[in-house]
Amino acid sequence: MSDHDDTDGLPASSEGSLTAVGGTPVAVDVSRDRRSRSIWVALLAGPIIWFTHFMVVYLAVEAGCTGDGPGLTVFDPPVPTVLTVAATVVAAIACLWSAVWALRRWRVRDDRSGAAMTDDLSADLEYGDRNGLLSFVGFLLSSLSVVAILMVGLPALVLPAC
Repeated sequence: MSDHDDTDGLPASSEGSLTAVGGTPVAVDVSRDRRSRSIWVALLAGPIIWFTHFMVVYLAVEAGCTGDGPGLTVFDPPVPTVLTVAATVVAAIACLWSAVWALRRWRVRDDRSGAAMTDDLSADLEYGDRNGLLSFVGFLLSSLSVVAILMVGLPALVLPAC
């Protein structure tokens, strides 16, 4: 008998799988993890998109304006300006989509709050999104991220990158 076969005297379950080194002899239900993840995605999508946009724009302009090395000639002007405008359009659309998605989650929550709780609603409450507060905060963060993305990207239309 190997170390992995030891279940501390508990009967083996054919429905579950073993986890960790010692394993767990019973099935682990992970079917409700999707709702938990979607709450965090609604909350953090806007700031993550903004941060990614900021880093792409910063690194492209830095490489194009100060980089003097093999391989960095690809980023010579006007590439930083074009990349900044393109990244701004893509990031702003993604953040707007994230804001609309979070707003819809919040409004659906608000519409259902007066009605009898369904299984979906009670499952979301189990994960801590009471009254849709995290969805509303996600909407606000995504909206603020759109403004921040536009503040970083729109000067590229007027000012030179270097």
